[in-house]
Amino acid sequence: MNRITLFLLCTTFLCPVLVVTSINTTHYNDDWVNTSLKNMSLREKIGQLFILAAVADESRHKDFMVTAPYNITTDYIKHIITTYRPGGIIFLGKGTTKHIVDATNMYQTLSTSPLLIALDAEWGLSMRLQDAVVFPRNTIVGEINDVDLTYQMAQEIGRQLTLIGVHCNLAPVVDVNNNPLNPIIATRSFGDNPELVAQHSIAYMRGLHDAGILSCAKHFPGHGDTTTDSHHDLPVIEHTRSRLDTIELYPFKELIKAGTPAIMTAHLCVPALEPTRIPTSLSHTVVTDVLKNELGFTGLVITDGLGMKGVTQQYAPGDIELQAFLAGSDMLLCPVDMPKAVALIEQAIINDTVSEQELDARVIKILKAKQWAFSQHPASLHPVYDYEQLHTAHAYDLQKKLTLKADAITAGQFQEFTPTQK
Repeated sequence: MNRITLFLLCTTFLCPVLVVTSINTTHYNDDWVNTSLKNMSLREKIGQLFILAAVADESRHKDFMVTAPYNITTDYIKHIITTYRPGGIIFLGKGTTKHIVDATNMYQTLSTSPLLIALDAEWGLSMRLQDAVVFPRNTIVGEINDVDLTYQMAQEIGRQLTLIGVHCNLAPVVDVNNNPLNPIIATRSFGDNPELVAQHSIAYMRGLHDAGILSCAKHFPGHGDTTTDSHHDLPVIEHTRSRLDTIELYPFKELIKAGTPAIMTAHLCVPALEPTRIPTSLSHTVVTDVLKNELGFTGLVITDGLGMKGVTQQYAPGDIELQAFLAGSDMLLCPVDMPKAVALIEQAIINDTVSEQELDARVIKILKAKQWAFSQHPASLHPVYDYEQLHTAHAYDLQKKLTLKADAITAGQFQEFTPTQK
């Protein structure tokens, strides 16, 4: 995919009348978007807002399934897909490439509208899959500081993702990691310099796009300078707006200029942006007034996981998702109680708290993102497991190149994966 196609991807979100022109767009085009929307009931349109949490192999996640804030059993996911028509699925936990291919095929077959499959693959598939090629963490990549290599790595990660049926990589992490006590970002960040973080994040984004994968910059407005993990509590960032503009917000502004198609909002308390201390992910001031109106972002706004304690400690399941929707989010990641959330959003539309036209506008954005992703690799809707294509000589040559450069800076911060069995 060339830069012209990338430009068309970006302008599709900026101007809905444009048609993405790329390979195999015969079926997934504007007619598909408009027809899909027209044929959806109100509840089915609401369903498109949600990305369900799932695991690819239940046998590996028995403990996780007990402690997770979501119901991620296969039977439940099947029920939700056939009843509520969610927009997508994200696979959590740790599994294998074959399991994720099998699970993707099962869920895609059940869904009347193709699912957008997402994955956290910040340093490659190995973040979630134990039998994948391992690339270095972002901090190492930032220390290597070779933007072309960052692009190559992201492009290879994207190529591998298409093979297992994934359409959206919830990456890059564009947080500026300037707090050594940060318990959750740390090595996931490209570094503590906002300009360096922006440069490598843009290269990473472009690498994914040129492989036909949607990227998602996270975690807005910046999770780098915290000492609290938003999985466990609501972090507080007390910086002034001028400080936020020059450090935390800087990489996001640059990614928006470069055409990022999606941004993930974080669960943070940032009084300089939201004086009432509502979590940023649920704040209309932060999501709509700042991100959309002030910074001019017109792509998909995706929440961080809505089962995280950064929001569940203050809000009930269902109401969390409703507040995120009212704040301006387009896609709601990992809902705790999707049936309840759907009912509350539906009631808000019936009561004219928000118009159905606004819902339609968000669903069109989601369908256009799907249109682009599916047209890049139609086979990704029904992937076929191919170990050799996942573990190519090129992938290991690139890994070796990164390893050698990393070793010249620091040793032992990531382990090279050597395949022993299929």
